[in-house]
Amino acid sequence: MKKQSIAKIILINFFRTIGVMILLVGVGVLSYYLTMLYLRQNDKTERSTTYTHVIPVNAGTESSNLIYAYNETTRKVEGMVLELFDQDSKNMTYVTIPANTKITISQATYTELLAVNSSIPQVVTMGDLISYFSGDVAYEYGIKVLEGEIGSDIGYFTAMTSQKFQVYYEFATKKKNCFTPTDAYISTLKKCVGEPEMKELIEDMWDDMITDLTLSQKENYAADLSKVNWDYIHAYRISGKEDGDSFVINQKKAKKLINKIWESDAYAESQFDTSSQTEEAADEAQNIEILNGSAIDGLDAGRRSLGSQYRQLHRDEAGDHYHICAQA
Repeated sequence: MKKQSIAKIILINFFRTIGVMILLVGVGVLSYYLTMLYLRQNDKTERSTTYTHVIPVNAGTESSNLIYAYNETTRKVEGMVLELFDQDSKNMTYVTIPANTKITISQATYTELLAVNSSIPQVVTMGDLISYFSGDVAYEYGIKVLEGEIGSDIGYFTAMTSQKFQVYYEFATKKKNCFTPTDAYISTLKKCVGEPEMKELIEDMWDDMITDLTLSQKENYAADLSKVNWDYIHAYRISGKEDGDSFVINQKKAKKLINKIWESDAYAESQFDTSSQTEEAADEAQNIEILNGSAIDGLDAGRRSLGSQYRQLHRDEAGDHYHICAQA
């Protein structure tokens, strides 16, 4: 009996030791996966901390986000839209800036840019600008140049490939020279009826984006973004006109437009305002190219391509005025 008791004790201790070893291995494996999960999350949120910023990144209550669509092969910008979100009014506004916008860089900014790349021209097209710089900071240099032209601050940027951009944004149905969210994206946004759902969407999209914000900074907007009425968004094209193959911003009107957006009361209806195009239409009356009568196959698809160039004659709903719609 005594021998059986000793054997039983040894057996119990053996299995107890095996159990402890299994537990320790399990804890080790779990710790490894939790650590890797943390590191992956940290990589997402800390990308913007890996370089020295050349602008004061601002994720304030007036969110001014310059969204770039870039070509992975050429490193050219093929589309730009300034997303303006007012957390107080819950207004969401999109201001399209043609990628062929030509800007004469101010002397102070130009001197700064020359110190980084001595080959950059002082008169530059926004679509070409980022190709003169390396890394994510290139998009911040784009902000510096554009801020000087429109006379308004831009808080941060978001960049994505042109292919991904077209998943989220398209030319507005009623105004084909303005980017707005696609119907599919709008449908997804409408499903985010609270902060948790909006945070989940932001996290799901995060890998598709390059930005100088951290994930936590972006998620600070989640609660208010979930309260946006996505049927009432507004869209504009920045004030200006075509000049040959380039687009030239009207600085005074551009600043006035953006100030008006920030000062607006809460939007009560969807509005695709063409008023900022009326005077430009008169100036360009001799340079109209009507494409909607063309027999070229795939023309409509070409208009939607970010790299296409077109002008279209457009009559407003009242039928009283014509407006030039242009996009590079």
